[in-house]
Amino acid sequence: MSHNKMNKCAVAVKLGLMVGTVAFTAPVFAQQAQADGAQQKEQQVEVIQVRGIRASTAAAINTKRFGTSQVDGITAQDIGKLPDVTIADSLQRITGVQIERVAGEGGPVAIRGLPQIDTTLNGEVFLSATTIDSSRADYGDLPSQLFSGVDVFKSGEAKQSAKGISGSIDLRTRRPFDMDEGFTFAGGAEATRGSISKETDPSVNGLFSFREDKWGVLVSAVTSEANLATDYNGYFDTSENGGIGAANNNFTWGANPRGDKVRHVVPQGFAAFNKQEERDRNAFQASFQAEVANGFELIADYFYTDQERFNARSGFSQNNRWYTFNDYAFPTANGRTGDKFTDKDGNAWEAVNAFQLRPWRMQSFTQVNINEEKSRNLNLQLKIDQGGPLKGDIRVTRADASHTMRHGYGEGDMLSIDKGTLVTGPGQFSQGANCKNGEAIVGVNGGCFARFSPGGIEDNKFLLTYDASGKHPVFGGFDQIVNGGAGARSVAAYMADLNSYHIGAFSSEGNTDTNGEINTVSTKWNYEFQEGFVKSVDFGIRALERSVDRADFTYTSDFGNGCDIAQWKAVDQYINSAGCEGNPAAGEKLKVDTVFDGQVIKAGTWMPYTLLGPTRLDKYTSVSYQTNFGGVQGIPGVWVIDPSNFRDPRAFHEKTFGNVKRVENAGASYDVGLDEFNYFAQANFEQGIVSGNFGIKVIETELYVKQNLTGQNLPHSGLAPDAGDAVTTRTYTDYLPSLNVNVEAAEDVILRGAFSKNMQPLDLMVWGGGKSVGMTIDGSCNCLRVRNGNLTGNPSLNPWRSDNFSLSAEYYMGSASMAYVSTYKIDIESFTKSGEIMVDEPDLDGVKRGPWPFTTQVQGDGGNVTGLEIGGRLALNDVLDEGSFLSHFGLDANYTLSKSKQDKKDVLGKELPFPGMSEDTYNFVVWYEQGGFSTRLAWNSRSPRLITQGSDAVGGQSLYQDTYSQLDLSVSYDYDDMTSFYVNGSNITEEFQQTYLEFESQKAFQNVYEARWTAGVRVKF
Repeated sequence: MSHNKMNKCAVAVKLGLMVGTVAFTAPVFAQQAQADGAQQKEQQVEVIQVRGIRASTAAAINTKRFGTSQVDGITAQDIGKLPDVTIADSLQRITGVQIERVAGEGGPVAIRGLPQIDTTLNGEVFLSATTIDSSRADYGDLPSQLFSGVDVFKSGEAKQSAKGISGSIDLRTRRPFDMDEGFTFAGGAEATRGSISKETDPSVNGLFSFREDKWGVLVSAVTSEANLATDYNGYFDTSENGGIGAANNNFTWGANPRGDKVRHVVPQGFAAFNKQEERDRNAFQASFQAEVANGFELIADYFYTDQERFNARSGFSQNNRWYTFNDYAFPTANGRTGDKFTDKDGNAWEAVNAFQLRPWRMQSFTQVNINEEKSRNLNLQLKIDQGGPLKGDIRVTRADASHTMRHGYGEGDMLSIDKGTLVTGPGQFSQGANCKNGEAIVGVNGGCFARFSPGGIEDNKFLLTYDASGKHPVFGGFDQIVNGGAGARSVAAYMADLNSYHIGAFSSEGNTDTNGEINTVSTKWNYEFQEGFVKSVDFGIRALERSVDRADFTYTSDFGNGCDIAQWKAVDQYINSAGCEGNPAAGEKLKVDTVFDGQVIKAGTWMPYTLLGPTRLDKYTSVSYQTNFGGVQGIPGVWVIDPSNFRDPRAFHEKTFGNVKRVENAGASYDVGLDEFNYFAQANFEQGIVSGNFGIKVIETELYVKQNLTGQNLPHSGLAPDAGDAVTTRTYTDYLPSLNVNVEAAEDVILRGAFSKNMQPLDLMVWGGGKSVGMTIDGSCNCLRVRNGNLTGNPSLNPWRSDNFSLSAEYYMGSASMAYVSTYKIDIESFTKSGEIMVDEPDLDGVKRGPWPFTTQVQGDGGNVTGLEIGGRLALNDVLDEGSFLSHFGLDANYTLSKSKQDKKDVLGKELPFPGMSEDTYNFVVWYEQGGFSTRLAWNSRSPRLITQGSDAVGGQSLYQDTYSQLDLSVSYDYDDMTSFYVNGSNITEEFQQTYLEFESQKAFQNVYEARWTAGVRVKF
């Protein structure tokens, strides 16, 4: 495979040099004639000097008007000043663009409802540390100050490097020839404060450029700190934005003990916690341009990002301890919403929004993810334009990125595991050193059935309540009097007493090291004709090499002098692996008959020690009392581990358990190589009022996937060791024609039509991932048993493919005013979707007790997306006298309708949309600009979007995000030509993301985002 890659790269370079030689030796008499024609063509495009809102709007309109395809643009209002605080937030103002929010900021981007889009940097492929193994757009590590603009392409051209199903995005940076001659310096400093984090975050950026007539250099950099805060509540899930992966129903794992006839969803638990992300981000860009010879321009670009994120969450959880779903949560008297359906097997279901909760587990928890992300993108480009009919460029790019994530977790239980609760015994046997609370010494080496939670709650009768019917959830039942180690007192009093808590478990799992590279060699050329319908042709070739190496691992520790190993260092796990019996470090025999938890255990019985002995919450960690849970009511407070204890999870586990080792999780580790060789030809035509292009691009793809075969899970873990490799190689070829037709129906009216076949590779994990097995405690044996699993990779899946059609009309009313309408249809030939299969995975003892549901990706086909985009931009001074007050105002408004369907249906038999898609998206912006003062108020809203298609465990009910709207504000004042002051407000009304399960009244969870206010100054001279 590598041999073929080198051959194709060599072909690209050789052909580029050959054509370049032809260009260099073209006859001089042809050069002047063609140069005159080119000059006339270039004069059609307005050149706009951008500063301010109106000028930025005019530049964006200019991009759309003179585009050869259907394109929308965003242009910075000044150096270091895109219209919004992030790239994604600016993009959402464009019709057809939708974004998701992560930690309250704009995150992944979708065009016309689909996230399968490609991103380029100055026209060529770009690798970000947040999308190493993804085929989507996420600009979370990119500071907006380094970019001069962004273009969104909604129709394809054969000559474009970018792919994408619904479109592509090109990020533009500044280069020296964009600047004035001589020296230019621009810089800025700002401070941002969040309404939840209560932290003030600094940011500094600067740009320096020097340009002479034939060469120039430019460098720019940004450094920033941020503390982003979100409050979460609802179904217990500690993933980035929440989910329903752990939800089941009241018939899961056995017959319903209450005699229920109707099914309802039962989450694994209910929670309220704070999420805080500390982010340090540095980015640097350098560019060099020079006319190295007559008609030869050399461009060298370097783009570097370095980001560290400490993501911490801590709070309260009431859950089923993975013991039961059918006997955990049941509706309150008024908890049913009235929504009902029947599943595919004929079972009756109802929606529930308020529960009574049996006390299987009450705990505080702390989880951290430490992310380090770096990316480097290098571009070397030679543009050749001798003034003759042939011009082009030869381009080489090199990019690499790395992303490491380290995870730390600890939990504090308030319920006793010694006596009186739903989960006690049968063992909890520990070393003599832990027998400090008057326990009887019953082991031959001084061991005892230790009291793990002498101060905890010892009661199994009380019920907590959870009611999500209001704006924010309400927990209840904490005023009940319960028994415990401190006597009869309220649940709230036990929660406030640090002596009530013991450590339930520590772990560090799901750690990742991901490295990726993308290298390209390309040459593109344009040949102009002096006359005829076809004015020019573009042609070229391009070779791309992409590779990703992902390692997923856990920090385990050895126990029993190495006879056992554990991922979950927990009080309900024992040193009982094969070979441990008789090892004095793993346990001991009883010296007398012993009664424990109602059972008689005979003398001479071997009793294994628990992995984790009795441990107070504050034994190995510092702690604090948390009472703030955002808008959630009822929770009195909990003691939590301070997240700072897990800043180095490896060091923490080594210090706590005396040893630590890195063990690979084979099912989530993989290597994928994707090599493409493409060539294209495109004809550009113009006749009277009609212009456009047609062409074809051929992409030959070689896919290499190395998956790890997995063996039986290691004890006390979900780790499947590497049992060998499964290597898959395959090839496929895509023929991608495209057509763009533009008709200048009147002086200020342009009609456009477009067609293209598109292809987008899958996320590489969808090809490369392996098998992971979910295991939980089985109370009947006090051991781990298989319950579910995930098959993340399938090398035989095809990439996304589609046929795209679109029509649009544009009316230009002035340099900064226009109206437009467009309609589109995307017929999706192939895609992937989530599915579920049953696998009879054996338990740790080798016995198969399944089959169990495993989620996986399966091939889908027959879907489509149709939609309408309508909008306008109006600078009132285009239609009013400049002297009037209203002439300083402007409006931007647009609406996008996206309808989609696929072959999967919801519980009521209706076709499901594609995940991530909102049917309705609205934008409304009003701005004012006079002299040096400007202000802008921007509102965005999107209707419900499908997050996750439901599994059989929840009756097929799907998870949706409810309608979300956000209001942002910016105010700027130019003190003079060199100095500006500004204030920006993001989410100024403090909106929150509400999700629901199938029915709007059946609420799942919330992410409550903070308002963020920024004050800053910019200088330029």
